[in-house]
Amino acid sequence: MNTLANHGFIPHNGKGLTQPIVTKGLADALNIGPDLANFLFAGGLLSAPQPLLGSFDLNMLDQHNFPIEHDASLSRIDTFFGNNRPFNQTIFNQVLAFYDGMENATIPVTSYAKYARVQDSQKRNPTFTYGPREFLLSYGEAALYLSVLGDPTSGIAPVKYIQTFFEQERLPYNEGWRTPTQQTTLNSVGNMIGRLYQDSPESLPEGLEVITTGAYRDAIAGYNPVTGVLRNATCAAVRTC
Repeated sequence: MNTLANHGFIPHNGKGLTQPIVTKGLADALNIGPDLANFLFAGGLLSAPQPLLGSFDLNMLDQHNFPIEHDASLSRIDTFFGNNRPFNQTIFNQVLAFYDGMENATIPVTSYAKYARVQDSQKRNPTFTYGPREFLLSYGEAALYLSVLGDPTSGIAPVKYIQTFFEQERLPYNEGWRTPTQQTTLNSVGNMIGRLYQDSPESLPEGLEVITTGAYRDAIAGYNPVTGVLRNATCAAVRTC
């Protein structure tokens, strides 16, 4: 979302993000379908102090473990270690190391890179949190960047596009990228999450018996993918959900 703001697909100041603004921005910039865009918006809206007003600001999304922030980020430190807002090159280098010598990222290599971040955070962070919701969100993030920077079917994306997207928070137009012609949908991301998991040595977290598109949909919309309970800013603040 920061990248979309940097390019003007959503307001530069990241404020007052409504459903029409978010869905149009995601469609125009990345060809993300309305089904997925609407659920991404719904997850963001839960971060707003007054969600019934129908908008949220980007800076509301950094609440720890809610609604989308989580430990073992691909490019940020865990909140336990300090300010998790800025890009962290040391963290992202752990991901890049798996793509060393590769022109294109693939699903198998990406799944190992993602799991390496989980293992690193689990080892170093005494407050590490990684349940079904965080599991699905982290796989979803990997599926999203492979889809919008590469191909939502094959999961192949040029490493230089990925590096530019994360390190500079911009779309890699100068490197040759263009908005994908094939739309990224809730279904396509759900399918890619399953393929990423199949190629990973990671085990399913307790309570999550199978990976489904519905479980991912619930996770990004603020529901516990196991219990179905809706999370909101109030219960997250007092740690009751």
